[in-house]
Amino acid sequence: MATEYVTARDGRRIEVETLPSRVTPRRQRADRYIGCPVEWLKRVLPLVKTKEQLAVAIWLYRRRAVCRDGVFTIPNESLQKDLGLSRYVKYKALRHLEKARVIALIRNGKHALGVKLL
Repeated sequence: MATEYVTARDGRRIEVETLPSRVTPRRQRADRYIGCPVEWLKRVLPLVKTKEQLAVAIWLYRRRAVCRDGVFTIPNESLQKDLGLSRYVKYKALRHLEKARVIALIRNGKHALGVKLL
């Protein structure tokens, strides 16, 4: 505990002991981050044609970060719940991003569609 002095309204100095702060300082990021790294946004932005495709691309980056795996699934319910986008919008955006070679789609027959960011 450190000792400090505060000044009262009448001008007297009062000695007080300060407790250590429990608040941790905010971590400063070395790179800029806007829902996804700026580098990812710079790479994807010229390739998308609609705002829905951009939303899916940013959401894919977030999903990969949350899943912490190279290949991850993207359930229709979570995209509908998070962004209000239908599965048809998702499929169209995935096909477009695959053609632009931003992602790779891994198909396993009847199983869920896997996605890998390139």
